[in-house]
Amino acid sequence: MTLKRSHITAFTIVGLMSLWLLSGLLESKVPTEEDKLALTSEPALTSVRASAVTAQSYTSDVVIRGRTEAIRKVDLRSELKGQIESLPVEKGQRVKAGDVVCRLSADDRTARLAEAEALARQRELEANAAKRLMEKGHRSETQTAAAIAQLDAAKAQVAQIKVEMENTKIRAPFAGVINSRPVEIGAYLQEGDICATLVEQNPYLVVGDISEQDVQSVRVGDVGLVQLTTGQQLEGKVRFISAVANETTRTFRVELVVPNEDLSLRDGVTAITRVAVRETSAHLLSPAYLVLDDNGTVGVRTVNDNNVVQFKPVSIIGDGPEGVWVNGLDDQEMVITVGHEYVRAGQAVDVEPVTAGGAA
Repeated sequence: MTLKRSHITAFTIVGLMSLWLLSGLLESKVPTEEDKLALTSEPALTSVRASAVTAQSYTSDVVIRGRTEAIRKVDLRSELKGQIESLPVEKGQRVKAGDVVCRLSADDRTARLAEAEALARQRELEANAAKRLMEKGHRSETQTAAAIAQLDAAKAQVAQIKVEMENTKIRAPFAGVINSRPVEIGAYLQEGDICATLVEQNPYLVVGDISEQDVQSVRVGDVGLVQLTTGQQLEGKVRFISAVANETTRTFRVELVVPNEDLSLRDGVTAITRVAVRETSAHLLSPAYLVLDDNGTVGVRTVNDNNVVQFKPVSIIGDGPEGVWVNGLDDQEMVITVGHEYVRAGQAVDVEPVTAGGAA
């Protein structure tokens, strides 16, 4: 059978390619000892930076979130019926204890008082005469006692009307500021109607709620540092801790007394109070060093003396501008500060020690 030219050409090409491949295999390099060592050596260790941290003394705080509150705030109410005759003080004005805030018209009380005093004088004369007659035997003891009783009743009537006259003057029971005055001159007050609201300004209260976990840590007399949203900083003492929890929130009311000599505090300003409750040993760390394990536990990754990574759970007990305070670590630890996101517990690493400031 005669081969065609195209077949001869194809066989020729296949032969040449086979020779080329065979020549490459024959010329392949035999592996050296260095090549074998490179193939069998372990991969390079992950590099991390670690800083030595030492436990420090830390005073933990209980944080109470609340507000300012006037230590006393009362509604001044009328004890009588009557028309307002004068209002000596205006809303927002400060008064002293005993100052008249509202005055009611005396109406017929002045005349009734004069009548009662005249009757009392008459009863006194009658009682004295009865005593003299009894001493001479011209009056029985019973008649004399009746005269004395009438005198006492007349005196009581005088005293009652004097009390009414005094009650026409509604006075401030303590020094403070008139926060509201819902009435004007000419208004008619019934018994129990409000004339004005008086607020005591010094001292002041900072009140808040404390959790069930922290209520046993705070004691009456403890000192608290108060930070107001207005920027004011105050220091006060715990004066009251509720013995009964709020049924809804299960928290306990706490009251601190703070000075307000300049009368600058106002009722209802948001406040954060920190009460130092106990001293403990803790570590100060940057929040960036904290990680979560597979179970969601907060902790830090450290290295031991063999440069093996360890995960150690921590509890955050405080925070501040310098960092967070945690406990759960040994007194001295090498905490991984750079690269902790890329290593796992039990992994050997290449450790580069750094100082607290970050220098190698």
